[in-house]
Amino acid sequence: METTRAKAPFDRRVRRTRAAIKDSFLTLTREKAPSEITVKEVMSLANVNRATFYAHFANIDELSAAIETDAATAIVAHCEEAFAGRIVSDAAEACGVLCDAVLADPDSLAWVAGPVASGCGKDLLREQARAHWGDVSQDDGQLTFDLLFDGCVGLAGQWCENPEKIDKDEVKAAICSAVQKLAA
Repeated sequence: METTRAKAPFDRRVRRTRAAIKDSFLTLTREKAPSEITVKEVMSLANVNRATFYAHFANIDELSAAIETDAATAIVAHCEEAFAGRIVSDAAEACGVLCDAVLADPDSLAWVAGPVASGCGKDLLREQARAHWGDVSQDDGQLTFDLLFDGCVGLAGQWCENPEKIDKDEVKAAICSAVQKLAA
């Protein structure tokens, strides 16, 4: 769910302004940590004034959360696309498809599982995963799902922090192995 402080409907101009602000923030995150970025820097790069920024976002944290939510939504879309028209025979195969879809978009994954993540994107992914695959009718089933989900996101987060040191196939194999053990 995208938050907005703007009262106007989401017309093209509003979407374009929000996109410019988000793109400016993302550009600045390549140079420094999100917590070090100021509203003034974002405004300058986006070429918007203070009132315009605050019409769309309450602060940098809300802007960061909106980007994280966008990233989680993109991951969900990748997963749904990967499963479209596909018949999956077991949990391990489903996990492999999911891993391929998620790991194919490292930028979005970094926003959701990496060190800058606030948790709102992870919560959205958890909600979507439960809706599709989580049998949470029993307390122990929910605990198992939560532990598996958190472990998978944590492993993905470690890969985001050190993609050159951790092999993507190793991450996929570890996640698939954990899912297969729980499904057995």
